[in-house]
Amino acid sequence: MSGHSTPRVVFGMPAYNRPDAIARTLESLLSQSCDDLAVVVVDDGSSAEARAVVESYAAHDPRLIYEPNRARLGMVGNWRLAFERARALFPHSEYFAWASDHDVWHPRWLETLVAVLDADPHAVLAYPHCLRMYPHDRRLIHGSFDTAGVAAPGPRLKGTIVQLAAGNAIYGLFRAAALAQAGVFRPVLLPDRQVLSELSLLGEFRQVPDVLWYREASAAFSHTRQRQTFFAGRAPLHTWLPAGLQHAALLLWDFAVRGRGRPACGRLAAAWYAAALWWYSSARTRLRAAAAS
Repeated sequence: MSGHSTPRVVFGMPAYNRPDAIARTLESLLSQSCDDLAVVVVDDGSSAEARAVVESYAAHDPRLIYEPNRARLGMVGNWRLAFERARALFPHSEYFAWASDHDVWHPRWLETLVAVLDADPHAVLAYPHCLRMYPHDRRLIHGSFDTAGVAAPGPRLKGTIVQLAAGNAIYGLFRAAALAQAGVFRPVLLPDRQVLSELSLLGEFRQVPDVLWYREASAAFSHTRQRQTFFAGRAPLHTWLPAGLQHAALLLWDFAVRGRGRPACGRLAAAWYAAALWWYSSARTRLRAAAAS
């Protein structure tokens, strides 16, 4: 681990049966110019072929730790477990990032984003621009969202809900303690957007202008597909409620009732932010529906 007993950064990879791509992903992570890192692969039921690929890398690089699950957890449970195992194995690591088992990270991804978080103690997340890779096409994602210098939590929350491309930002670099405070991944629809909403109340998001991540394009978004793939077995009943309502209820419980947002976000303020989250999410849904029609 570059001479350190604890790496500064831990990647948590919730893997699931991508023998065709996981080797290139591991190569991109283990070849980072900033090599003070560990990669914890939590396997949720891959084939023997995929397991053999990861085990071959783990046998030659001590920074890679492979842990197969005893039972299938589903995507949400495995994402959460990837964070929990990373924290259990390296409780003093400063930064955390989720890694897919099929995308590619630029060699300077970690070096660049660590420098951003090191330079700004108010930032809780740093992420780059990405190139979306389709089977026969490549598309640069031009959307930008950055809350550097935005001290008030309310405007950060509104921007996160209305403007942020959550599927890109969730693969950024997090302050591990802030991510834990925001609740990590929860059993709701759009769990990436939910945790980023709570995280926005705790600090600033920083986006660097470089293309440092190459994202494999997935199937078209669908709530039905999320219910089928995010959970092992039947999806919880509350996932049939509007996603924004699920997120607002969690924010109310986490920050207003349990007080987990303090000192950045007090209980009374959190109750107002929960109502605002529901309002902004509803407005966003209406605008998207109108645009689709």
